[in-house]
Amino acid sequence: MRTLSLLFSFLFFCSLLDAQTVQIEYAGDPLPEKDRRNIEQFISYEVNFYTQFGLPDTLTLQLHVFEDKKEAMEYLESVNISLPFKAAGIYSPKLQKAIILGREKGRERSLAIIYHELSHHFVRQILGRFPPSWLNEGLSEYFEHCKITKKGLRHTFTEYEQGRIRTMYMLGEIDLPTFMNSGYGKFMKRQATDEQYSYILAHALVTFWIETVPRDILKKLIASLQNKDDLSTVSERIDCVYPGGFRQFEKDFEAAYK
Repeated sequence: MRTLSLLFSFLFFCSLLDAQTVQIEYAGDPLPEKDRRNIEQFISYEVNFYTQFGLPDTLTLQLHVFEDKKEAMEYLESVNISLPFKAAGIYSPKLQKAIILGREKGRERSLAIIYHELSHHFVRQILGRFPPSWLNEGLSEYFEHCKITKKGLRHTFTEYEQGRIRTMYMLGEIDLPTFMNSGYGKFMKRQATDEQYSYILAHALVTFWIETVPRDILKKLIASLQNKDDLSTVSERIDCVYPGGFRQFEKDFEAAYK
């Protein structure tokens, strides 16, 4: 594998925030200046979102981009990281680094993967090492499906995903308490064996919490998850913070997508 030639940092201040400083460390194959500008602008929106949940005032992001997937796989092997399934990118909590495994599918797709993987870094900052899998991946999917417009971020929940959720309900496949309380292993097993079930459902859940549920209720849920002395399940926490409890949450979520 050839020597990685680029490593530099860029400091910027998010205009929407007070005293919020983010340092991006780029490594790997050089990114075009236009892509770096897009990444830095997009991250300002992500930081603005995550700051409301207690994001540190100063933090560093590490982004390692490979043009060629073969070289990326050789790098992962050299740092003892294995992929749980076929992926275009991965976030390593051990290295605290987002790694993009090739850009063969084009610029726009690789930028979306970058936004996805960097979101994992922010979630780790606010929720620690073991955030709920549906929330961790759902937030990353949410930002992966966002684009910058003149009016700000525009999020899309695709027609395919909407249809997949409706089909899940029609077939009786959705069991929200089990899904939302399950660990990473079960989450990824379902993702690998059932037509992207886990990522799509997680994306739908996070979209509902961000775009339908009042923000103060989402803040209460995040605050509950930040309390490491509380051993309640996710569904029990939602039962405490959601108006009408978890049963009402299930009804409202189903009504939003059926």
